[in-house]
Amino acid sequence: MKSLPFLNPAAGSPAVRNPDRPAIIVPTQALDAEDLAAECAAAAATGIVDAVEWRIDPLLAAASGSAQGGAHSGVHGLAEAALRLLPHALTAGLPILLTVRTGFEGGQVEITEDAYAEVVRELIAGVADVEAGAGTAAGAGPSGTGGTGTAASGVPGSASWGVPVAIDVEIDRAESGSLIASARQAGVPVVASHHNFESTDSAERLLKTFAAMSEAGADVAKVAMMPQAPADVLRLLEATAAADASLPVPVLGIAMGLLGRTSRIMGAGFGSCATFAQIGRASAPGQIEASVLAEILDRVGGRCV
Repeated sequence: MKSLPFLNPAAGSPAVRNPDRPAIIVPTQALDAEDLAAECAAAAATGIVDAVEWRIDPLLAAASGSAQGGAHSGVHGLAEAALRLLPHALTAGLPILLTVRTGFEGGQVEITEDAYAEVVRELIAGVADVEAGAGTAAGAGPSGTGGTGTAASGVPGSASWGVPVAIDVEIDRAESGSLIASARQAGVPVVASHHNFESTDSAERLLKTFAAMSEAGADVAKVAMMPQAPADVLRLLEATAAADASLPVPVLGIAMGLLGRTSRIMGAGFGSCATFAQIGRASAPGQIEASVLAEILDRVGGRCV
């Protein structure tokens, strides 16, 4: 198992303290600043969470219904809405994974290939501005009192945080290769992802997908499958282990639903760098309550000190 590459050492979370432990990532689907800050703070306060995935497709779905001014300005506004809320997610100090989960892969926003690419490009540019601003701002960090200016992206206060921000890119989207290349050029970590909510891909396809993500330059290669039988979970875990052994990047293999919970608990033993859990509302079938999952990981792998 390779470590999740966008942890925040300053947060001192369990995966930071123990590189042999998979990172626990919890989702939020917050739509406003108050809820976003509160949910990220609640995750950090547990002391067991390593990163937060902010699923912004619900936000984009809500915003797209009121978008004005034509297609281009509407898409620009969708990305801008998320970027303006981003500082509120960063105040808790946990790394943020920004995810636009499309309707193609079980998400809440119906979006064209072109619009998806434009939104993700704008997010990459905005996050790059945040990261660049963090390197030069005084009083960096959530608890700092200085450096609360506006980055080139127009994100208020973004220059003061210095917390890692990564972006999910769906590998099956038409422009995924160019999006990953843009993120690499900008220094923004990428989790390449592929989801199948109906069944589990063949072992050959799983391995090809992991390899394609690595070859495209992703920092993490993630697949999530819906098993229909225990053998599907085994196939997913075997493919994850093979990918971890053969590829240079961290991998993450998830079997969803109740049948797939073994992968969320024992995935690290098969090479997964992280596991997704829930605090309150889940973002995918089969997610386990974070406190329960952390206790299981402690018991199975030894308590992090």
